[in-house]
Amino acid sequence: MVEVMDLRERELSPILVEGVEKRREQLVGISRFIWENPEVGYKEYKACEILVSTLEENGFNITRKACGMDTAFIAQLRSTRQGPCIALLAEYDSLGDQGHACGHNLFSVAAVGSALALAEVLERIGGAVMVLGAPAEEGVVPDAGGKITMVEQGVFDNVDVAMMCHAEGRTIIERELVAATVLECTFTGKAAHAGGSPQEGINALNAGALTIMNINAYRQHLPPRVVINPVIQESSRIQNTIPERCVLSMSVRASDRNTLHNVLERIGNCIQASALATGCTVETSLRNKIYEDLLPNHHLGLAFKEALDCLGVSSIQREAANYSWDVGNVSHVCPTLAPYIKIGPESLVGHTNEFREASNSPDGYEGMIVGAKAMALTGLRYLTDITLREKVQTEFKAIRA
Repeated sequence: MVEVMDLRERELSPILVEGVEKRREQLVGISRFIWENPEVGYKEYKACEILVSTLEENGFNITRKACGMDTAFIAQLRSTRQGPCIALLAEYDSLGDQGHACGHNLFSVAAVGSALALAEVLERIGGAVMVLGAPAEEGVVPDAGGKITMVEQGVFDNVDVAMMCHAEGRTIIERELVAATVLECTFTGKAAHAGGSPQEGINALNAGALTIMNINAYRQHLPPRVVINPVIQESSRIQNTIPERCVLSMSVRASDRNTLHNVLERIGNCIQASALATGCTVETSLRNKIYEDLLPNHHLGLAFKEALDCLGVSSIQREAANYSWDVGNVSHVCPTLAPYIKIGPESLVGHTNEFREASNSPDGYEGMIVGAKAMALTGLRYLTDITLREKVQTEFKAIRA
């Protein structure tokens, strides 16, 4: 049985590679359109429509406004033969004024290109392919994390494996990412003349500054891979008036979700202590959903490496990084592959002008094509190789245990 599957995989692999290659011009055009029309999370109307239209024209069944999000979609194609379901994930939001400085224009299109290639052979191998369009990955809008909403509403309940790629200066297959969120607190004090009657005031800015100092005192005791980055977003600009309001926002990252919850509790103590010391009142909230730590599936990663090797692309198998990504939440409910693909020099740093330009460059588009081909080959391998499927699912159950 395994030998038959291997022969079938070898026969169909060139068809998949050619399936992406013959669409190169179309895929680059779609990606460039998205790059030229950057849209922030939950408002990616143009990007969503061009991706949906492309899939619909190629026979995919479309659910628009999926999970109650205007710019989310579910595109499905099922064979008449039973088999596993592969989900290819697309994110297409920008960083606002900074444009596509994270490369989402590239790898949303890579997911579509991979799906179109797999669609050509799906009836011969059985199973299902889905493209899930998830808005608002970037934390620049409130309540970011479209994939989390999809997880919460059960979209992944019948998905066997999920795959997507991200842009980078190197190709890294299994990246262990951290859990993260954005915590906000608003201190309210009492305004007063800073010279004539300061004793009548309650200084909210002091509460914000004291919170930062309290967090700095906590840093010596932080667990490994915890990062807290507070900024004062709002306060008074009138130097001779006691500030009555201070809004503090902070990115909080930790190695895993349990550690993140513990760290958030300690930060809450820092905030309450500042309010008590200054006499302010304070309100706290999470600006974004909690992005879970990413659990890369090693057996899927090995299959992806084989695909890259076939394409002549060098790669790094595994490393840890303090980035966060809402695909981490997906990795807790189904086996997930989320590699980073080289789109330029190793010196590239995300969320910069240089990264934005790399996302609209020949190297960027080549990385997009590589990602599409490698995901298609990995998907084929999963759909035809029962041994790989068993290894992937056994590993996932062990990680979740």
